Amino acid sequence: MKKAGGRAAEAGAPQFTNLLSTVMTLAGVAIGLGNVWRFPYMMGAYGGSAFLLLYLVFMLIVAVPALTAELALARAHRGATITVLTKSFGWPGRIAGYLLVGGIVMAASYYILIVGNVFYSAYVSIAQGFATERLSDYASALQAPIPAWLIAIAVAWAAIFVIDRGLINGIERVSNIFVPFFFMICLYLIYAAMRQPGAIAAVGEFLRPDFSRIGVREVFAALGQCYFSAGLGAAYVMVYGKFLRDDTRLQSAAAGTAFGDTAASLLASLFIVPTILVFSMEMSSGPGLLFGTMPKLFTVMEGGRVFGSLLLAGLSLVAFLSVIASFQVINVSLMEEPIGERIGKRRLLIVSGVAISALIGFPAFRPDLIGPMDLIFGSGFTIFGGLLAIVGAVWRLGRLEVFRQLSWGASPTFSQNLLFMWLRFGIPTLLLAVLGAAIYDAVTRAG
Repeated sequence: MKKAGGRAAEAGAPQFTNLLSTVMTLAGVAIGLGNVWRFPYMMGAYGGSAFLLLYLVFMLIVAVPALTAELALARAHRGATITVLTKSFGWPGRIAGYLLVGGIVMAASYYILIVGNVFYSAYVSIAQGFATERLSDYASALQAPIPAWLIAIAVAWAAIFVIDRGLINGIERVSNIFVPFFFMICLYLIYAAMRQPGAIAAVGEFLRPDFSRIGVREVFAALGQCYFSAGLGAAYVMVYGKFLRDDTRLQSAAAGTAFGDTAASLLASLFIVPTILVFSMEMSSGPGLLFGTMPKLFTVMEGGRVFGSLLLAGLSLVAFLSVIASFQVINVSLMEEPIGERIGKRRLLIVSGVAISALIGFPAFRPDLIGPMDLIFGSGFTIFGGLLAIVGAVWRLGRLEVFRQLSWGASPTFSQNLLFMWLRFGIPTLLLAVLGAAIYDAVTRAG
């Protein structure tokens, strides 16, 4: 196995410019629609700040170590999903790698459709604003399959264009612009939201913890949101981990990514929640929040057109980074396989673009498929891939190589040894236990 210190064969391979660019790009992968349409609702549905505390604990003790492990595994092998899992587990790992990449293909088909709807919503808000008398026309336009399909195809090919520009001139440059822009928009929106009468009281009520509402489902929801939101699951993080510099501190990159993702969720919530509560609207989940409640909110709040345009424009841009990441997972992974080498990088981009453009038609004409697809490819594959990545890093890569990737040296400290044991035994056990408890709870309730 090649070591990270002297890969002459890969000397010309693209790498991130510095730690800040690394964090910005990884945060761009992690920050997406889930931070806006899922996190605020889940806080409201699963115990308010009690859910938030669970989420923060899981982000600290699970997501950051798991992110570090996935990055270490990817950098050690200098490969993407299929290559890394093959080197870790042999031919079963290769099959698992293809399954995970296939899962990303399927997830991209409905995710890009939703991102296209966000871009369309941003256009409506900027061009004409949301008005009560036009909301029904807006809703009808969102449900029209062919326009939604065409917009999503345009988003997909825009992402392919950025990838074709390369890591530094394309992905890194776009991430360095879009991510800070999103945070600046969120800070301004929070300032505007808190100036509304009753907003601070509404936030205080929302943040009041109710630990009596925390049960198995709430624990599973917090862990699932944490794992999914951070981009874990042996695909996104692993592919971008291939491009890490040898001198990048993995713990810093993982902590920065987790912090950025958590901050995005909290900032979005601090605008969305108080405004919805002040105007006595329903805290619905998923598309209902973003495409139903929020447009109604912008019609009644003062300056709603400006606020709506800013929120939707910022969200469109960071969601677009997740679209880029989806294509990166597919193309970088397949380019390391014989099929990718035969086709070539640019032609593989075109082939994947055509394939996903066609697949988008299924959720466009059958939106009822999005929920089941997200459950299988968004949640199930994420946990499956995450477990493989942890096992590959701490069981298959080898203790000394993990220590070297983490810059611990041959004689790590007690706390470093403790962290390694947590990665090796604690996180896999926790994931399996919570997943098993959630399945048992669901079966019991169904019975």
